[in-house]
Formats: sequence, C-alpha cells, structure tokens
Amino acid sequence: MNEDFIQGYECRRSALIALLSFERNGYAVAETLSRHGQMDPRDHGLALEIATTTLRHMLLLDHYLEPFLRGPTSPEVRWALRMSLAQIHILSRIPVHAAVDLGVELAREAGGDGASRFANAVLRRAAYRAPEPPTGDDARSLSVRHSHPLWLVERWLSRHGLEATRAMLQAGSEEPAIWVRVRPGTTDLPWTPNEIRDTAHDGLFVRPGLARDAVLSHKSFVSGKLALQDPSSGAVALALSAHLPAGAAVADVCAAPGGKLACLHDLGFLEGRTVLALDSSVQRQGRTRDGFRQRGLDALVAAADGCFPPVREGSLDAVLLDAPCSNLGVLSRRPEARWRATAGTARFHGKLQTELLRAGLALLKPGGVIVYSVCSTEAEECDEVVDRVADQVDVLERDLHLPGVQGWDGFYRATLRRK
Repeated sequence: MNEDFIQGYECRRSALIALLSFERNGYAVAETLSRHGQMDPRDHGLALEIATTTLRHMLLLDHYLEPFLRGPTSPEVRWALRMSLAQIHILSRIPVHAAVDLGVELAREAGGDGASRFANAVLRRAAYRAPEPPTGDDARSLSVRHSHPLWLVERWLSRHGLEATRAMLQAGSEEPAIWVRVRPGTTDLPWTPNEIRDTAHDGLFVRPGLARDAVLSHKSFVSGKLALQDPSSGAVALALSAHLPAGAAVADVCAAPGGKLACLHDLGFLEGRTVLALDSSVQRQGRTRDGFRQRGLDALVAAADGCFPPVREGSLDAVLLDAPCSNLGVLSRRPEARWRATAGTARFHGKLQTELLRAGLALLKPGGVIVYSVCSTEAEECDEVVDRVADQVDVLERDLHLPGVQGWDGFYRATLRRK
C-alpha cells in the first residue's frame, strides 16, 4: 500500500469500527469517532461523513446489495460493503476504484482472502449494476428509497399524509444543515454576506454556505462568539424570553450542554436573573459549565435528576424543559435514532416526559411559566404529554414543526402557565 492508500484505509477502518459499535452496543457513531483523537481532523470529518451517510441510507444500500448476495455475511463484511456503496452511490465525489479497493481491504482484515474475493466480486457488480431505487409512493417503496423503518413511514402517512411524509423523509435522508448562532455584536465572521444561505430569529441564527470545519476552526467559534445550534433549539429558548420578569429565578432542568440558556444570555434576557442549570449527566454538565464560563454566564450548574430536582417547590418564575425523547424529529442529525426506535418508543418516552413535566410544574410559583419541548413530532411525546397536565396549566402556545420546514429540525414546544 502507498501512503495515501494507508491514510484512506485507516479513515474507513475507523468508520467501520464506529458502525459496528453502533450495531453491537447502540453507541452513536460520532461518539465512537470522537474517541479516536489521533486522527487528522480531515480524516475524522471524512470518517464521520461516511459512517453517518451509511447509517442514513442503510435500507437503500441493502437494496443495492441484495441481487449480489447469496447468503448471510458477517457484520464486518456487510458494513464494509454498505460503506463502499455509500461512497459510490451517495458520496459520488469519491472515485469508484478507491471505494472498491478500500472496501476489499476492510473485508480482508475482517475475514481473510476469501472475504476479500467475495467483497471484490460483489462491489464491482454493485458499483455499476445496482438496481434502481423503487419509485412508488406506497409505504414500502418510500421506506426503501428514503431508508426509514416501514412502521415509521406507515405512521407518518396515516398522521400527516403523503406530501408532508415525503418532505419529512427527504429531510431525514439529507445531511443536516449547518446553523450557527451568532452572539449579537460579533463582527469577525468566517463567512461573507454572499455566503449566507438563510437566517432565522432576526439574524441571530445564520446558515452559511461553509463546511462545518470552517466554522469550528474560526477564532470567533473558539472564543464562544459563535455556536452550532439549530433554530428549532433557539425557538424553544426564545419562547421563554417573554416570561422572565426582572429578578426572576429560572431553571433549565435538562440543560446539558447549555445551548438554550446561552441563547437567552447572549440576548441579555438572563441579566439580573437567578439561573439554575440542572441535568442528570455529570459528564455533560462539565461541558455546560465550561461553555458558561467561556461566555460569562453566571449560573449554578449541578448534576441532578429532573424528576427529583433539588429545588424548593413553588420557588421559580420560569422553567425550561427540553425533555429526553426518541429524536424522531432530528433523524438527519441523529441517523441512529431511526434504527433504535420501535413503534412503542415514543409512548415509552412519553411516560418519562410526563413525570419530568409534572416535576417542573411543581417548581413554579402560581402564574409561573414552563416551556416544554422535544426533538420529536410524535403525538405520544407532544400533545399527549401536555394534555396529561391540562388541569394544572393554561396553555399559552403549542407549536409542532415538522422536519425540513424552513431547513430546520423537527420539534415540538408548548408554553404553559401554572394555574
């Protein structure tokens, strides 16, 4: 192998390890790859792109492979084949011969010369003679073409209709949009006005025509003046901004990594307020604390279970609750979620979300406001959760935002005032 080939191989080998780690242990591929700190940033970026693209299009890639497989294959070889076809048919900028050769080498490491000969035969045929994706608008064709589980496609068709379902599936099949929250007054930006594709929330959020690495490496990002954040997250934070009286005490009870409170801080809404940031994850709260320190956000950061928060009942003016959820509204950004979820997942999460919402409401003074949100558009996690506390609240606002609309993630939010 020459040096370039070796570099390309190690990058793809890392992607394969991440995919196998997801299949065996449920770990997110980005999480696994983040532990490969020795990788060059460009190799890390390519490995992440290959792994997430493979996950995002898994059913379609299996459709391409199906005519050329005559029996079961090992997980290592199957993922290597999927990865190679993802590079050929989805990431079309990668030369076919490179994708095939590197896939064959991955198969050789996994299963020896026999596996490499098998992979070579399959890939050289599937690269040029793969079947066309199904074109129909029936649930099964949509499921394969957009690589979403059949049960989810059937559910969306029954709840949202064909046109909205196609848009949601398309959004889940694409690379997630890069949105950047810009601290007001920031003038040193990594993009020019001509490179701005879209803005949201009066220009607080910008979608530039730049690669992710170009944003992450810029000094304004390093100093905390820029942050990667979707406008859907900003919409949740801003919903609370009108309910923060002077001297208010406010808590985010599922705060990590702190983006929503940081958004309110950047706009001055937390000045003179007492701020609590709670989350059950000690590790993630370390990131919250570091981010707040960088931005000069004065808050008490603690690891605590949102169902049993260490706060006196009836003592707060406002609460943010971005509850743990199925992530079925952000399948582009979190491609693993579509394969983790089952038809009962949303209802399972709805039970925990109801407990968190009741606990959050108990912290409020009468007349206090809580903003409840999830990165899901499933009714079991959205309206059905809010309806369970209807006797305790006045509903000021409900907002269901389907994935892909305005280029945002899918989400749900409800603004509730305690009676």
